[in-house]
Amino acid sequence: MKLLLRLAVTADAVVLATLMLGSWTRINGAGLTCPDWPLCHGSLFPSMNDGTLWEWSHRLLASTVAPLIVALIVVSWRERRRSAFIAPTLIVIAALFLVQIFLGAQTVRLANTPYSVVLHWATAMALIAALSAMAVFAAAWGERSQRAQRASRTSYAIALALGATALGAFVTMCIGAYVSSSGAGLACLSIPGCAGRVVVYTPGQYVQMLHRFAAAGTLILAAGAAALAWALPASARVRATVLVGTALVATQVMLGLLNVALRLPPNLREAHAVNAALVFLTFFVATAFAATEAGPLRASVLRDYYELSKPRIIVLLLVTTAASMVMAARGVPPLSLTFWTLLGGALAAASAGAFNCVWDADIDRLMKRTQARPIPAGRISRRSATVFAIVAGVISFGIFYALVNPLAAWLSLAGNLYYVGIYTIWLKRITPLNIVVGGAAGSVPPLVGWAAVTHSVGAPALGLFALIFLWTPPHFWSLALMTETDYGKAKVPMFPNVYGADRTKREIVYYSILLVGASLLLYPLHVMGAFYFAAAAVLGGVFVLDAVRALREQAGTFAARKLFRYSLLYLALMCAVMVIDRIVS
Repeated sequence: MKLLLRLAVTADAVVLATLMLGSWTRINGAGLTCPDWPLCHGSLFPSMNDGTLWEWSHRLLASTVAPLIVALIVVSWRERRRSAFIAPTLIVIAALFLVQIFLGAQTVRLANTPYSVVLHWATAMALIAALSAMAVFAAAWGERSQRAQRASRTSYAIALALGATALGAFVTMCIGAYVSSSGAGLACLSIPGCAGRVVVYTPGQYVQMLHRFAAAGTLILAAGAAALAWALPASARVRATVLVGTALVATQVMLGLLNVALRLPPNLREAHAVNAALVFLTFFVATAFAATEAGPLRASVLRDYYELSKPRIIVLLLVTTAASMVMAARGVPPLSLTFWTLLGGALAAASAGAFNCVWDADIDRLMKRTQARPIPAGRISRRSATVFAIVAGVISFGIFYALVNPLAAWLSLAGNLYYVGIYTIWLKRITPLNIVVGGAAGSVPPLVGWAAVTHSVGAPALGLFALIFLWTPPHFWSLALMTETDYGKAKVPMFPNVYGADRTKREIVYYSILLVGASLLLYPLHVMGAFYFAAAAVLGGVFVLDAVRALREQAGTFAARKLFRYSLLYLALMCAVMVIDRIVS
């Protein structure tokens, strides 16, 4: 474990130095002095002039990270059984390292566009955070073994507050990277408003004010975390780290003010970037310290919040979003746009799923299928889940509005409000047609994906919206047939426990035929092409056949379970077919 600690700290320092050198290179305009990658002007030993020295030094230093990461992976794999945290952290480090290599090449190819710079910076900081976490876990292993039973709820509360501050610093830093790389650093020359007004008009002014609001939020979070660390029992190292982090936040505010007042001198810009990284890193390390002190009592907290967000539904929604984006772009959409759209969509879906779990906690306790969810099982309180849902929703809307476009933001928000307000709070407990009307919420992601690419809503996206809307009843009712008793216990008026299994099966057949008919109608309406028509006919035929088999089944739920599973495959394949048809037609 000592070797693992040394490797993690060394790799962390080298990656941080590489990041800072890269920042300095870009600030001084030397980021494109090597227009190719991984060589520079086709040479391993280019001429060191016109800023090439900085860019090539950055790349050479980055190349030393690879052997350190490989050695770290080997050692941590050998030590993975000594701590539950090592294996997942190892996977994160390996994934981030590979992604960072790819983004380094893409940043050169895209000529340092603002979005590529933000992604490159954010991934580097995430890698630094993961390496820091590995170092903390390795250092804390000995003391954890000595106090394995001394779990602390106060340490857990402090860890949450520090984690929120680290997240705020990370978001602020990413927005700041966009401000710097897009040339918006001097878009607002007055403080605290922009040209004396709260409302801003140009894109540069908007993103500059967004950065200031995020910085103010991080300052508030830091002050709150520091107060909590002193109000509750906390270790000396947690308090010391929080104290350093708070001082760095105050320094960051002063550096920001000086940058505006002195019109962005390069040295101050670099100091601002370096200090921003240190703010995030310090609060992240403090979070890791508090998390290790929380002990095994809350080692699975991330998994609980992961389950709270209903990840299976998120994957399904992201598939339809990505398919719509590819259809709109008639190919692969820009990397940065895809990343922010899918991240915003995942957070929006997580927010809606968490709100659903909060509202339905009482009936989840009564149903066997949902009793193990975090809230009914007592692993997460309703208050904590509500805070998680609100934070995820706010961040999602901010990502969509600032980094995608306003139309996508409002469509995503409308879908969430519909799911929570119309379906969860209103319809679910009063009518067996709840899933028919409420299913519209799950049909919104294709509209969001299309709007993200085109800033409008097109016919193919509306076609996919209609398909998902008609697909939802047979998909969900086949699941309800398998859990009819559960819904009866909870007194939730789902179709099977209100009208019986036989009528539900007939309705599934009717909706399946309607679904397939609507899918085929997209061809004569010139929304989709001949390839789509042929594939949709085959996939739809299997869907209807499975629905008929479920209708004929006299007892048991074997056919309903088969239909439920195929319905998931059907939607994924239909998305793939629409994408292929859109690209090749």
